[in-house]
Amino acid sequence: MSESEITEILCFPGSRKNYAVDFSCVVEISYDFKISKIPCMPWDFEGVCSYKGAMIPVIKIEEAQEADEGNQSRVIVVIVKHRKYFLGIRLSREPYIISYTDAEKITNPLGVAASERWKEKGLYRYRDKLYSVIDVEKTLEGMVFYP
Repeated sequence: MSESEITEILCFPGSRKNYAVDFSCVVEISYDFKISKIPCMPWDFEGVCSYKGAMIPVIKIEEAQEADEGNQSRVIVVIVKHRKYFLGIRLSREPYIISYTDAEKITNPLGVAASERWKEKGLYRYRDKLYSVIDVEKTLEGMVFYP
């Protein structure tokens, strides 16, 4: 699917930043994944979970203290895919869908990426909030080790 055909984004509201991904990359939104912790990993690596027989990494969208302020009664994980690679994104709040036509693309005033982990596709404004749209392809390719 070309970028011009993508009409919706899935938004992840956070306590300090808001992120989003193209809805075409979303495979599943789950409220009951069991995440297995792995020691000695970077702060944003939540662990791994089993998805259709495969173990996939789960990354936190926010730092631990920020995520702890959110609703922890349910584990919300969004599974995204690019080619053969899957990634789970642990959310601290309920995601929702908006249309690209409802959001206004703006120029990033800082000219920097969203974070070291997340590669940014664009910055959008919707109802007085800014959303950093994650480039799933570049983010996953940045995480994959090519021998």
